[in-house]
Amino acid sequence: MRLYAILTALLLAFAFSSALDVLLPLYLYPDEGASAWSDVFFTIESHSAVQFIVVVNPNSGPGTSSHPTDQNIISGVSKLNSYPNVHTVGYVLTGHGTRNHTIIKAEVDAYAQWASYSGANIAIGGIYFDEVSSETTSTNYDYYNASATYARSVMPSAQVVFNPGYRAPAQLFEFCDVMVEFEDTLAHYQNQSILQQIPDGLKGQSAVQMLNTTEGTNVTHLVGEMKNLKAVYFGYDDQYKVWNKELLRVMADAV
Repeated sequence: MRLYAILTALLLAFAFSSALDVLLPLYLYPDEGASAWSDVFFTIESHSAVQFIVVVNPNSGPGTSSHPTDQNIISGVSKLNSYPNVHTVGYVLTGHGTRNHTIIKAEVDAYAQWASYSGANIAIGGIYFDEVSSETTSTNYDYYNASATYARSVMPSAQVVFNPGYRAPAQLFEFCDVMVEFEDTLAHYQNQSILQQIPDGLKGQSAVQMLNTTEGTNVTHLVGEMKNLKAVYFGYDDQYKVWNKELLRVMADAV
């Protein structure tokens, strides 16, 4: 009977879990009491079967201190961490492989130190490397391999996200957990042709971040085309600083 109960629970969990994650860049300042993030919190709370990878970005990176000194950031991140269906990752800019690794490591270290903050649970569970270069050179591969390896060395079980914003070479996938294969406006999205460029064996690691999603867009249909990807996001603007509660709901419903 116990085995039957366990199998039943697993089947139910599978049946009610989402196939796609939501990769949500949270660049908007939270304001007092994280009130500016309230629509995000509501969407997360009302979609408990959906996994959210939330990109935390206090100041185009973690800032200069070992942990945030802004209480609004602390309140917002700790609330995100209170949800079992949220995995927070910290934003690190790579400048298409041009930023010095000393700076990259320092920013990764800063996020890693958030776990030691005693005032609240603001631990960060991974790194979102932005402006990733897709150059097919050994120098480029070494740069991003070293970046990902360092993140995992200082953050246990770190989830590593690479964002080149366009098709990346297969070898680059070896260093990350999630690869953003498209980050552009809805107007530039070419439906299935974009998805067909991603090899089948890499789709389970791939993500799409759609910008400037206009009202009336059939998000449900578009998400249906992406069901074999890892994660999606549909944004209302192109800076990740304007939220549309209805768009968040429709996107979360669709995945």
